[in-house]
Amino acid sequence: MNLRLLKRLDDWFYLLPALFFLTFVLIIPLVYIFALSFYKMPLGREAVFIGFANFTRILKDALFYKSLKNTFLYAFPAVGIKAVIGLAVAVFLNQKFRGRGFLRAISILPWALPPFICAVLFWFIYDYRGIGNFLLSLFGLKPIHWLGFEYAMPSIILVNVWHGWPFFYLGFLAGLQAIPEELYESASIDGASSWQKFLYVTLPILKPVFWIVCSLSLMWTMGDFVIPKMMTGGGPADATLTIPIATYKIAFLLGLNYPLASAYAVSILPIFAILIFFTLRQMGGSQ
Repeated sequence: MNLRLLKRLDDWFYLLPALFFLTFVLIIPLVYIFALSFYKMPLGREAVFIGFANFTRILKDALFYKSLKNTFLYAFPAVGIKAVIGLAVAVFLNQKFRGRGFLRAISILPWALPPFICAVLFWFIYDYRGIGNFLLSLFGLKPIHWLGFEYAMPSIILVNVWHGWPFFYLGFLAGLQAIPEELYESASIDGASSWQKFLYVTLPILKPVFWIVCSLSLMWTMGDFVIPKMMTGGGPADATLTIPIATYKIAFLLGLNYPLASAYAVSILPIFAILIFFTLRQMGGSQ
């Protein structure tokens, strides 16, 4: 056995733990869910292959379109707001001033908290006599039912934003610190204002970071289960029913229909595949 072959085997040896993890934690469950979506599984009977019948049923199901629409209504505004807040805070905390280290440390606190704790925290804020309505009263506004039909979606978006914006802040701050100071000095010599430096120096360099954190956050937010489940359970009247909540209900609450629930989960995978491809492409381009 020559040295070149030994070198190749040595490289693969270091990859074995990662390949083992990916195979048993990701690939096998994913293949199983995909295969299960083509079957019918009556209770107490063996599974029967039915081809694309589950997907045909989904395409005729108004609940699927409602949950897909709610998934987009939940994810896209939340990611957009988190991006704006994260960028603003990153730019502010990239400046040199006393207490910057303390502010940087406490800024990641919401992201460090588990999602279920964030949900419990906002239960008290959204209580009819809670802090939320107290703050509204300070501006002369009437109290509202935060988790009622009209405000349920914006309310759970607010929880997701509060919990997730530090991820954007950390990504943008790392990108800002990688920008050479010489670029800003050259812009100053050319007479550029602070806004022009931000517009023509900072934003173009942060563009790859922006798309990467947005793509990752979009995938996580579209797949978020804990916050919508704990805050509203998909209600009231399916106002916050997203694909993950619908999949859970079909699998465990509405007749234990695992194949149909698998079809729900598989139906959204192409969107995730596009986002993963886009993220990897941006990561490759940023190196």
